Amino acid sequence: MLSLARTRIARRCTPALLSRRAVVCPQRQRIRHYSTPSKGRTAAEVAGTAGNVLLIGSVATLFGYIMYTLYDNLFAEHGTTRVYNQSLDLIRANPQIKELFGTSIMGFGEPSHSQRQRQRAISHRQFEDPQGRQRLAMQYYIEDSKKRGPYLGVVKLDLVQTQNAWDYNYIVVDLYQKDGAGASIGRVDVLITNEFKNQVHDFEKEKRNQKFTPKNTDGSWVSVLNPATWRK
Repeated sequence: MLSLARTRIARRCTPALLSRRAVVCPQRQRIRHYSTPSKGRTAAEVAGTAGNVLLIGSVATLFGYIMYTLYDNLFAEHGTTRVYNQSLDLIRANPQIKELFGTSIMGFGEPSHSQRQRQRAISHRQFEDPQGRQRLAMQYYIEDSKKRGPYLGVVKLDLVQTQNAWDYNYIVVDLYQKDGAGASIGRVDVLITNEFKNQVHDFEKEKRNQKFTPKNTDGSWVSVLNPATWRK
């Protein structure tokens, strides 16, 4: 009787146990097929990568050039923008210039009737003198900011590099009548160093044995310092 009861209990529990079993379905295996790239595709990828590298290099070079130009013009001791602003401040502080042009003075490049052309770059030239020193020559124009004064000033200045420093040799302003024939009516010496005066004196002595060529100069005593204007 006991064994019969156990057999009945086992039969009743078997469907319940079978229903609790997890059904595991076989998954399909995905097979990926890899193919070797063709020679044409490889060359195109290499060309594209080289083009990107070349573009990045060009942009970096251009950026470096722009930064160098800005530093050289704005912050370097001989930078054209810095020299222009500094020399214009010295000119504005000169008593003779104040008397002729007033207290409000503006500077500009080559004069023109066009307001747009008036913003042209300041004329300058960097060169090496016979003594092997670096020099910077600059020329620009000044007038009163209201443009009512009778005078136009031509600023001429020269800097020389000595012991890693740049010093002024001279700053002079040649005066012209706006409605005149174009001849200079005078000159204001804003700054002239003693060393430069001595150089002029020495060159004046040497000039006695040389023929002066006025065609290549502006006819001023400053042009005497340029050996290219001499003819033996």
